[in-house]
Amino acid sequence: MIIFFYSFSFDQEQILFSLLLAIGVVLLNYYDIKLPPNGNGTSFDSSLHLAVLVVFGMKYVLFSLLLSTVFIFIFQYKKMVWWKHIFNFSMYVLMICSAYYTFLFFDGEIRAIDFAHSPAYIASFVVYYTVNALIMAFYFFLNSSQRMYVIVTSIVKETIFEYMIILGGAVILALSLPFYPMFGLAMFTAILVVLSIIFRKYSYLYEEVLKDKVFIEQLLNALPSGIIMNDKLKGNYFINESAVTLLSLGKKDIEHMLNERQKPKENKAFWELFLTSSPVTNKKIVYKTLETKTFLMSKVQLKNRYDEHIGEITYFLDITEMEQLTKRIHQSEKLALMGEMAAKAAHEIRNPLAVIHGFLAFMNENLAENERKQYHIPLLLKEIDRINAIVEDMLLIAKPSAPMLKETYMETIVQDLLFLLQHICETKKIAVHVRLDRVPLWIDPKQMMQVLYNLLHNSIEAIEENGTICIYSDVNEGTYNMYIYDSGRGISKEMEKALFEPFMTTKSSGTGLGLTIVKRIIENHGGTIALHDSSEKGTTFVISLPIGR
Repeated sequence: MIIFFYSFSFDQEQILFSLLLAIGVVLLNYYDIKLPPNGNGTSFDSSLHLAVLVVFGMKYVLFSLLLSTVFIFIFQYKKMVWWKHIFNFSMYVLMICSAYYTFLFFDGEIRAIDFAHSPAYIASFVVYYTVNALIMAFYFFLNSSQRMYVIVTSIVKETIFEYMIILGGAVILALSLPFYPMFGLAMFTAILVVLSIIFRKYSYLYEEVLKDKVFIEQLLNALPSGIIMNDKLKGNYFINESAVTLLSLGKKDIEHMLNERQKPKENKAFWELFLTSSPVTNKKIVYKTLETKTFLMSKVQLKNRYDEHIGEITYFLDITEMEQLTKRIHQSEKLALMGEMAAKAAHEIRNPLAVIHGFLAFMNENLAENERKQYHIPLLLKEIDRINAIVEDMLLIAKPSAPMLKETYMETIVQDLLFLLQHICETKKIAVHVRLDRVPLWIDPKQMMQVLYNLLHNSIEAIEENGTICIYSDVNEGTYNMYIYDSGRGISKEMEKALFEPFMTTKSSGTGLGLTIVKRIIENHGGTIALHDSSEKGTTFVISLPIGR
């Protein structure tokens, strides 16, 4: 290499130009162009090499390459090991020599740019890039387990557009070098240094904005509220993870729903809210999927610093459990009020009723048959007994006794109860099928007998004749679920909503407190009761009780 350089002679101006070229290479190595989003740097030192190569020849390029390598080694001797400097120097020598001799092979002339020699310029540039890509691919091939073809393909995809920009810079510089070599080289380097500083600042700001964007998205995705933001300027949406979960839809499906002007018939009220640009505050909307949910929705406008409307943000919270809790509180308040009324009614009514009942019983025993019928004594006694039953039920709701828990099998209680109801079932020709899991439960047998009697009695009354009652169970994650089905006429939709409310009944002789008492007993056992299904084909109730204490 030293002998090679001795073969060239340099005058003072050429040495100064080579020194300036070397300084330019060092500066452009340091001040590379940082481009977002990943902050990769593009160095334009190759633009200097290629431009000087085709205008002034190879000796300037190789001499400046040697000087720049020495400068870089001096400034970065602590940051980079010595053999990497030698590797980079050798790689550039191969690239420059290959490009130079390719240029000559295609009849290129070392002088000012002449587009008549375009094939030579193109060929030399292509060879320069190809040699660089192959050397880098071979280096990565030695340090990885990937195939050479895969590595080369990856390098080409990542660098081809950057090299096109570098080659464009080389052409621009080459056009100015024949006229003002020093000035053109200095101006080209200065412009790229300034651009590097600007792009670095831009890249830094971009990275900071990107970090803030990622942080905000993570924050919004961590919130339990569903959030959908509409950017009117870009025409896109931000949909957080909670919105996807609450709506049971994918992000693309949600965007499709929002972009459709004709909203679907299902959950129409929910989707139509996005069409209006007016703010909405705490509006309750029912949303139905496999289960019915209640959302508390709000919508506010997004504005820029000029107070211009640029979009909307809609957020909604699942308040289904809160609504259920509110209903339970109202139910508890109603029951508490009824309990207070029941206690007072019992105190005020039971004693006079006892006197009236005793007097009517005395008359019933001592009056003649025709007189008893004349004064409707049996009917009066029956109605007084009915009033007494209502008072007793009200007292049971107002002051329920604590369950006396003991280990019991539900199958035993059902068999005892069916024995008592056997006669009426046979009379109405009702077939009863029982299939219960034999699982020990901690329950109060007497109270559970009362629950099942009430439900089975209602089932028997709902069946006119030749019907079926099925009692079966399943066990799921520590919960014993017992289903009671009858083939009766079913329950109307209006009645379903208030089924367990006090005094709700369709029977002319009922008190309307039976299911209320049933629900209170089941809840005191730590369980739940619900209407599982109801139609013209029949009705199914499900009782869920915890297994174990």
